[in-house]
Amino acid sequence: MELFFDLVAVAGIGQLTHLLHRGPSLGDFGLYVVQFLAFWMVWACITLYGNIARDQARVPLMLTAMLGLGLMAAAVPGIPDRHATTFAAVYVLVRLGSEHLWGRGKVVVDWPAIQLTIGVYPWLISLWVPEPAKYWLWVGGLALDLWIMFAVSGEQLLAEARRRLRARIRRIQQSPRFDPARFDPDKVPEMQALHTDPAHLGERLGLFVIIVLGEGVIGIITALGAQSWTAAVLSLAFAAFVILAGLWALTLLFGFVPRLMTEGAAATAEPWQRIMLTHCGITAALATLAAGLGLAMDHAHGHLSTGVGWALCGGAASYFVIVGLSGVRSGVGWRWLFVWPLPCAALAVALGFAATHLTALPLVCAVAVLVVWPLLWETWSSGMWRNDPGSPNRRTRGRADESTA
Repeated sequence: MELFFDLVAVAGIGQLTHLLHRGPSLGDFGLYVVQFLAFWMVWACITLYGNIARDQARVPLMLTAMLGLGLMAAAVPGIPDRHATTFAAVYVLVRLGSEHLWGRGKVVVDWPAIQLTIGVYPWLISLWVPEPAKYWLWVGGLALDLWIMFAVSGEQLLAEARRRLRARIRRIQQSPRFDPARFDPDKVPEMQALHTDPAHLGERLGLFVIIVLGEGVIGIITALGAQSWTAAVLSLAFAAFVILAGLWALTLLFGFVPRLMTEGAAATAEPWQRIMLTHCGITAALATLAAGLGLAMDHAHGHLSTGVGWALCGGAASYFVIVGLSGVRSGVGWRWLFVWPLPCAALAVALGFAATHLTALPLVCAVAVLVVWPLLWETWSSGMWRNDPGSPNRRTRGRADESTA
């Protein structure tokens, strides 16, 4: 069930690639990011519900949310010319519906934004607003969601809910019509605090990353099938595959996902808001980079447009920046930052500026080098190059394990 839902969500994200086929312009990039965040927010809400509810999850409601995601995905190819209102309407329905999955008397302490839908109302207003103001309302709604993610504490929300419950009970007891025989305050259930299962959620986060990368592989295969198979085209496809495989290893062997799946993950002091936001940023960067690879394959001959170059190089730069910021926050040290996250991000930006002067093959190969270098360093620093498999320094997760948490 959960895998089925992930596939539908990533299918919608894959549909966003069409926005990058028309140049793309800065506006196309902006609309791409906004719609990606919309898909990710719906996916995150349902994923956290499934993680917490587990065997008690309401399958019909989850299937309804999946149908909504499918409709959102179907609406994407028509945007911005048509279907924008349909996309927003389905998003509003799914978000408001997911709010009621939890039932009354429960607070999701680890990520309270999932139950606070104030960010949905700008989307609701946008149903009656023409473009481009409609898109700015979408931006405002998502900005509210991100603000709530960090401004609202789950513990404080739980304490406030309990305080209001006790105040309501006192008002009932003080009412002239209060009948102790019909209402016993001691039998009122306490507000329930809901917590995530870190290991299971880590598995779900990792699976989502794999599916995003798999969507990129499908894009490369599809583009390759439409090309004449020259040595240059086959080399380009191989370099693109190296990039996606390398990013898989960097993210899932040395990233924050494996650490969440360890036994000590439950004791992590890292706020879930940061973990989820990191996952959002990384998957957005990976999806954009994968889309850029597919566009580069479509333009295997001749120079690339500015938009295609920035889709590829901007996605790579964003990935390295997010990893670097996460590493600094987790205290791995400045030395690690200057080994690969910062240099790779800077070089990716430089490649973005030079993209219009290059053909697809040298640009993709250059990005492949930027991915392979940190992978080589991480495997070496984690002891994977040592001959003794029993060496105490040999670990399956390197320093980036801490860096992206």
